[in-house]
Amino acid sequence: MYRAIEIGHIISAPYAGEILAHLGLDVIKIEPIQGDPTRIDDIMGDSMFLFNNRGKKSIAIDLKKNKGKEILLRLIRESNVLIENLSPNTMDKLGFSDNVIFSVNPSLVYCSIKGYPKGKYENSPAFGTIIEAVSGIMEANGKARLPASITDMNASTYCVITILWALLTKKPGHYRINIVQADLAWLGYYLIAYQKYGKIFEGGKDELPFWSPYELFVSSEGKEFYLAVNDNNKWIRLCKAIGMENLLNDNMFKNNADRVGNRDILHKILQDKFSKMKINDIVKLLRENDIPVSEVNSIPNLINSELVEWEKLNNILIPKLPLIGSLEGKREPKVGENTREILSNLGYSDEEIENMSKEYVIYFPS
Repeated sequence: MYRAIEIGHIISAPYAGEILAHLGLDVIKIEPIQGDPTRIDDIMGDSMFLFNNRGKKSIAIDLKKNKGKEILLRLIRESNVLIENLSPNTMDKLGFSDNVIFSVNPSLVYCSIKGYPKGKYENSPAFGTIIEAVSGIMEANGKARLPASITDMNASTYCVITILWALLTKKPGHYRINIVQADLAWLGYYLIAYQKYGKIFEGGKDELPFWSPYELFVSSEGKEFYLAVNDNNKWIRLCKAIGMENLLNDNMFKNNADRVGNRDILHKILQDKFSKMKINDIVKLLRENDIPVSEVNSIPNLINSELVEWEKLNNILIPKLPLIGSLEGKREPKVGENTREILSNLGYSDEEIENMSKEYVIYFPS
């Protein structure tokens, strides 16, 4: 089994470690003596930590002390992967330069997640929402932040892809994932469209700015549903299905560009029609005619939904990662829960472990 060491906090490194744990790697979470600060939050409780840290082992070490540094180097020697998302240059400041790390384990696959590339912007603030602001994602999203921690988790996924590629191709080394670059990759065809055609797409609305009708409507009961028409064939089928063939001969709606240009007029016409129809009838009719449509769901409605593949931990349902493997029934570790076990496996005696505990080099629950 591959062993991965995770030195991280909050989201990006922990979520990368969680994906690796889901895939079956032995993931050891290095925590400060006080524990990962996201273990508890006065609003989120332990929700964030629980989701990002199931199935891992925890060892609590003070990496500023020499004996703590020695423990980490022994772990690196015995591991295949190292992930970290500390502030820029923190690993070097702690004494874990690339030279030191790879002198201990030349075969290591080491991946750092940072906010920005090395250079001018390297030390800029790297919280996910800050990066959404600087990357253009927030502007493209109508000045709204993305939900949850999507920006960080996106970078985590690229980190895991990089690690798996390096393991598969047997190319050890130090790799770096920049969160801002991961955000910019999402804007790829927007950036191309601006350069080639001078087009900037307004965000922050339910409507997709380059296809129409591709937006929210409301049924007679006041229930919202999303209609997605992305080509002329679907437009023709829609008009015929709802008995509005007359729209097919209207020059304002002949092709997609016309419909986008006259979106507000078209939306009102269609909304007047849908206001006289019930949601179940709308969804059934449109799906029978191969027109993409769905009622808008909510967080409360998703719980226990058969739409979702769940894993259970006590009485909590957790959405399964869309990957091979499982974390079913696996909980998050307590701070330093596996400190004794890991140190013993590294060759430390019980006496050495007790002494390091008394010196606050390590922590484990009593």
